[in-house]
Amino acid sequence: MDASLMVGRGTGGAAVFILIVFILLLGARSSRAQKGDGCGHTVLGVGSGSLASLGYPLSYPSNSVCEWEISVNTGHTILVRIADLDIDTNNCQVSYLRLYNGHGPGRTEIVKFCGGKERRDAVIPSEGHQVTVQFMSGPHNNGRGLFLSYTKSQHTDLITCLEKGEHFSEAEFSKFCPAGCLTDFGEVSGTIPHGYRDSSPLCLAGVHAGVVSNTLGGANQCGQQQRHPTLRKLAGQQCDICAWKSLPKPLYFQD
Repeated sequence: MDASLMVGRGTGGAAVFILIVFILLLGARSSRAQKGDGCGHTVLGVGSGSLASLGYPLSYPSNSVCEWEISVNTGHTILVRIADLDIDTNNCQVSYLRLYNGHGPGRTEIVKFCGGKERRDAVIPSEGHQVTVQFMSGPHNNGRGLFLSYTKSQHTDLITCLEKGEHFSEAEFSKFCPAGCLTDFGEVSGTIPHGYRDSSPLCLAGVHAGVVSNTLGGANQCGQQQRHPTLRKLAGQQCDICAWKSLPKPLYFQD
């Protein structure tokens, strides 16, 4: 009896030890993926993700920095889409957004953005499966800061978390929603039974409806028989219909 009890304790202890090591490894990986005092909303998925400077969409803090290390599966490259970049100062020495190919000392610069004008919807491809995003801020008075999304470069139809139904006029189209569109500053108008207004962010509405994963993202593909959402404008009607195969009824983005 005592022996069996001791074996039970030993097995349990080993299991607990393995669990602790696993948690520590996950924590170490997370700490490497994001570092600095200027980091805001961040979801870094293996296939897609979204990130923001601290305080976005309100003013970002002065004299702060954040670095995010993005990785996708080996063999893929990365597509970065800037949803919003508003840097208050023109001082490019201390306030900027930089994107690098790779991580660590061997990384190489892809592009550097400074202040002076707002930037939205810029698309930047990488050369490999790793990218470092660096947002640096010096003294300033205002400016929203940074919000961007990324995915594997195969998803050339990537949109950001900020894009809304009213931003698209095509009769039918296919878009990819990145992970991380469930934010504390995003708002949707509507419900599943009654539909969502096209002033709502498309990807956030999909997360709200339970058909787009906030941690994985998802494709908005054309054709009502597809697994993922489709958004289409019906000719002669004043509303958009977003229909999901997994839902019993169509989801409307109303004007």
